[in-house]
Amino acid sequence: MKFKRSFVAIFLSVILVLFLFKSVQAQEGNQSDITIPDPQEVVNPNNPGNQSDITNPDPQEIVNTGISTDNPIIINRDFFDKDFSELTPEEAVEQFEELQAVEYANQLGIDLFGDITSAEDIADNLSKLAKLTGKNAAILYVTSLKDKLSLILIPPKPKEKDLLNDTKDLKDNSPSLSIKNTIKIGDIFRQYVVEANNSNIQKVAKDFRLQVTNSRSKFFYSSAQKLYEWIIEPIEPALAINKIDTVILSLDKGLRTLPVAALYDGSKFLIEKYSVGIIPSFSLTDTRYIPIVQSDILAVGISKSTEGQDPLPSVPIEINTVGKQIWRNQGQILLDQESTLENLKSFSRKQHSGILHLATHGDFKSGKISNSYIQLWNQKIHIDQLRKLSQELEWNKEPKVEMLVLSACKTAVGSDEAELGFSGLAVQAGVKTVLGSLWYVSDQGSLALMTKFYDQLNTTSLRSESLRQAQLGMLKGEVRIADGKLYLSPEKSIPLNPEMTNLGKIDLSHPYYWSAFTVIGNWN
Repeated sequence: MKFKRSFVAIFLSVILVLFLFKSVQAQEGNQSDITIPDPQEVVNPNNPGNQSDITNPDPQEIVNTGISTDNPIIINRDFFDKDFSELTPEEAVEQFEELQAVEYANQLGIDLFGDITSAEDIADNLSKLAKLTGKNAAILYVTSLKDKLSLILIPPKPKEKDLLNDTKDLKDNSPSLSIKNTIKIGDIFRQYVVEANNSNIQKVAKDFRLQVTNSRSKFFYSSAQKLYEWIIEPIEPALAINKIDTVILSLDKGLRTLPVAALYDGSKFLIEKYSVGIIPSFSLTDTRYIPIVQSDILAVGISKSTEGQDPLPSVPIEINTVGKQIWRNQGQILLDQESTLENLKSFSRKQHSGILHLATHGDFKSGKISNSYIQLWNQKIHIDQLRKLSQELEWNKEPKVEMLVLSACKTAVGSDEAELGFSGLAVQAGVKTVLGSLWYVSDQGSLALMTKFYDQLNTTSLRSESLRQAQLGMLKGEVRIADGKLYLSPEKSIPLNPEMTNLGKIDLSHPYYWSAFTVIGNWN
């Protein structure tokens, strides 16, 4: 089932919105029984039309309701936290999905209308995706309450044979866990971590982000292990009994730009155990699975200094290797002076490429979303302009842009606005997936990861798993720069130009180089 209420209506019903709410009249169309959202289709609110079945569902619609960043919905977080703790896990998922929708709508300046996805529908959808992809994903909601951390895990709906397995006792050996539980396959699982109250986890998260971005330091291990202990360890018994290999996180304020791949259990990083990804919410994610290897690619790159930006000397190698050598389907390349908005529009109109790869600077800043931008040769695309560009070029129409890649972007540390801009980019751009970096990684590091990512994507056609394999390749030293070459494996290498090989040896195994890169949105 789905909750047949608009986002704003739900907030009114639980009295989460206390100030400055502008009345909205929202009319809903019929929804598919499969919750596979498409958050960027603009519709006529007076005639939304019917939804199709699993082949083309579109439960997440946007209409002009008059709410904007100049007239935001204000949320009383103290009231939210108190109410949230009193809800059942299923109700709490609904409420957190609602919170995410309003926060992203406020920051991105867009008005979201549609159905909140129920926990039951999420589990059912995850089960269908598991059959299609062969990967068993679970959604983890991480809510930072004032007095504790709430973790809610939704695994896929189990198969009949799995239900024959009995329950597994969860032994509570940690003082940070509030209750003992018996875990059943397929059940929604909730756990509280009292030690990780809002003040504590926000401080540790900020320390971790600052420490891991120092490529010469290993001080990050302590905070990485503490965050693992708080966020992952409490739900690991449920991950084990449900045989989960992919963890997709929907994160609360202050945690959305965590480099979760580098969380550390004392002996292994998280990516050594699971594929990971980030979603703004399930309701705001188009989870439809289409093998991405069928997509063409448009690779846009800027290697020279333009409009005050630093040069990126590895970009010509990156876009030529990705667009012409590695990717099996057709590729188009725009380099330096060709990388203009006019050319981007022209190529996009001629052919709808499923992958748009931008090897150029992107900056997600504090304050209004208009402060953040993606750099082209002769101008910046400000993030608040991205939705209009997406609509103009019909990125959200079939065949939809499957993935937008930003290989040289950075996000301001400790800024709620910047993290919403970065983690909400797939919603804003009207694409299914964004692959971007939380901080600007070195030119060589970006080249190494991106090249290995596409090499792997050709084989697996799964986004989060391909990123994981690229990150593992760097962590284990298989992806490395030596002897004037970039090695993707012992058998496969790419020659580098002298400008890059003279920069000295770098240790790509440090998480500074690989954990910045994050899959946002559709992880399949």
